[in-house]
Amino acid sequence: MVNIDKVSAIIASVLYTVERRRVSIRRAFTYVCREFGCGAANISREELFELSRDFVSSYYKVRYIVENVGRVSSPSYRTLAKVYLYLRLKESGGAVPRKLKKVILRDVPGIEDFEVKPIWAKFSCPKWLCERLLEVLPDNEVERLLEAMNRRVVWIRVNTLKIDVDKAFNILEREGVILEHDGDIPFLARVVKASKPIRELDLFKNGSIILQDRASVLTVLAAKPERDMLIYDFAAAPGIKTSLIMQLTENRARVVAMDFSVKRLGAMKSLLKHYGVDISRVDLILTDSRAAAFKGLADLSLIDAMCSSSGAISKDPSIKIALKNPDIAIKMKQMQIDILSNALRHSHSVVYSVCSILPEEGEEVIEEVIKRNSHHKLVDTGLGISRGYRNYSVWNIVSRTFPHIDRCEGFFIARFEV
Repeated sequence: MVNIDKVSAIIASVLYTVERRRVSIRRAFTYVCREFGCGAANISREELFELSRDFVSSYYKVRYIVENVGRVSSPSYRTLAKVYLYLRLKESGGAVPRKLKKVILRDVPGIEDFEVKPIWAKFSCPKWLCERLLEVLPDNEVERLLEAMNRRVVWIRVNTLKIDVDKAFNILEREGVILEHDGDIPFLARVVKASKPIRELDLFKNGSIILQDRASVLTVLAAKPERDMLIYDFAAAPGIKTSLIMQLTENRARVVAMDFSVKRLGAMKSLLKHYGVDISRVDLILTDSRAAAFKGLADLSLIDAMCSSSGAISKDPSIKIALKNPDIAIKMKQMQIDILSNALRHSHSVVYSVCSILPEEGEEVIEEVIKRNSHHKLVDTGLGISRGYRNYSVWNIVSRTFPHIDRCEGFFIARFEV
């Protein structure tokens, strides 16, 4: 029998770790299991992880309910965890343990009849984020977007540096992975169902397949890398996009990959080798991309800038907790402007992207950089996806992906050319 007390203690500790240590949901879960043990919960580790993930994702909704109908003004992590488990069991039709029901009906007496009405609480996101989206999108569009951001979508990229596309897909299908192939990108497929986690498959472990979101792939496709190009990657770690550049050019491009962390660059080097990248054609540079200087101009530069990660909530709901701070996008904006401005000084063509649904990190960055730059022109990305937010002058030239439209993360993508 599932130990509800132990489960609530574990998922509460995961939320605490996410908030206090500012780490991803997976790192928080791993830490909690290592420190306190997860075996006594009497459910599989994978099921416990999914519960932890869903609890963190439901944080704002659960807290809203407790604060509106509960008798506790400042609910503890453990209280929130118990309320979450009670609601989940009720919604799934499962039996609610007598002890848990007694505690919930005592501490949250109106929970049975309470209806969550505000959009932000209903879809469990920071209130300010919902309000900001309502300024740039219609109400019904925001609802669809926020709902989609609560659904995990997994994409697999076949690494053709190590395996043939058809061979990889055939092996995956034999191992019980049901795929929906992308009609435009032959080496990409969405995971519909899998008999076990993709990370446990041999193809993943040996680098033949890579977990990379469709929006991330589109960013590299917008760059149009070619053989023998000199390419500057201004925010390269962990190296997934760099590896795709080398895949698309059959290890024939020359890449200068930048990051500000020695540790991240070291991990990136190992990852690129694992993926079959010719490391002799990749120069790893420890530098601040805002001030990096080069003698020659690159044919192309790629910027996947550090950002709020608001577009990646579906991948990691711990981002919702990080987004408690409404100033995060404004703080990122100046850094993004500085990196893009520097890239334009050193490149013929530049593709700028952020994994963000916020205009502060997309359209507003581009409009500010255009004011400062007279040598490059903003051009169509050629991707054939959604445009930007209509509130901005550049909306019909830049591109965006939306979780509810494209079934991938929310990205902003723009391209400049001389």
